[in-house]
Amino acid sequence: MKRAAIIGGGIGGLTAAIALRKIGFAVDVYERATELKEVGSGISLWPNAVRSLNQIDPDILPRINTRARPLRRMLMKDAFGERIKTLPLPVTDCTGIAIHRAELQSALAEAVSSRCIHLDHTFSSLEQRPNSVLIHFENGASAEADFVVACDGIHSAVRQSLGLKSKLTNRPYSVWRGMTNINSEDETRHLGIEHDGDFSESYGHGTRFGILRLSPGRIHWYAVANNSLLPRDHSERAVLQSLFSGWHAPIPNLIADAESAICTKVQDRLVTLPWVVGRVAILGDAAHPISPNFGQGACLAIEDAVVLASSLQTHSNLRRALRLYEHSRYPRCLEVLFMSREAGRFAQMQNRALVHFRKYLIKLAPRAFTTFWFRRSCDFHPPSLAVC
Repeated sequence: MKRAAIIGGGIGGLTAAIALRKIGFAVDVYERATELKEVGSGISLWPNAVRSLNQIDPDILPRINTRARPLRRMLMKDAFGERIKTLPLPVTDCTGIAIHRAELQSALAEAVSSRCIHLDHTFSSLEQRPNSVLIHFENGASAEADFVVACDGIHSAVRQSLGLKSKLTNRPYSVWRGMTNINSEDETRHLGIEHDGDFSESYGHGTRFGILRLSPGRIHWYAVANNSLLPRDHSERAVLQSLFSGWHAPIPNLIADAESAICTKVQDRLVTLPWVVGRVAILGDAAHPISPNFGQGACLAIEDAVVLASSLQTHSNLRRALRLYEHSRYPRCLEVLFMSREAGRFAQMQNRALVHFRKYLIKLAPRAFTTFWFRRSCDFHPPSLAVC
């Protein structure tokens, strides 16, 4: 039985492990953290990711559906709460969902099996041999496998060790991701929504605020602001409260009552090949980090996993299979990266005249126009995987 070693126990790494196990590989996942714990925020799984997860393991989504909410209709508002447009998302074979990252990661880890997950293993170096790869970790341990899949994130240590281009591009805005608990009985009224599948995004001048419901009474929100608006002499929470203090309800309260709010600078990397060196392939953010404007980062990593497994099932020659994975994924990831960049430019307009024009463009535009980018970003149908 061929062995695969996966560096990184996040969503991409665990999904890749499940997919490779399905096609008959023995898999070990090596994670640097001492416990498998995701950052406390929500995540959107759009139809492309839902289809891919169903192909990899149809039992995963039923496990998390009781703790997830559907995403069917986007309420687009201005900073004062005026409804600009109600945008039903295109009807497809499946519906997107919002879920807490930790709950998704837990379900994926359960599908992998704890025996295959090795914590407190920080990658140090690797040696490529004629028929295997030897991996060394900072704790003194080592492991050997037929090939390695690096899923160790935007600052991938494996990518750097392979000598691949790793320069990141800073986008001119930052994002906060927060969690707030509210009274579930007042949820719909408090959030200004009408139906179970509603979520909202509100737009200002170089600022925006999104609200998604997770499990009852648990709200994931994100706030985005142009870096030119951010002062340097206040705490992060104070800056956030200042930027959105005059916005419509419940935005100021969601910020004030947040159990967590993490700010990160938005970065991406122009998608360039190679993603494969010898018997090592990179996947997810290690290969193609993108800005979060479509919520497609984790979704693309899940897509990567199913395409990688399909490529290995198609070709018995390992190097040919890894090249097929690389060249199959490149056009798709490049397109989503550029679409996400353009969506960020549109959403982060700061000039008052342009913001006014944007509002009326959204109001008057046909639904097919306003959903075009969304439809394109979700337009992925995974290859089928035969169970070995």
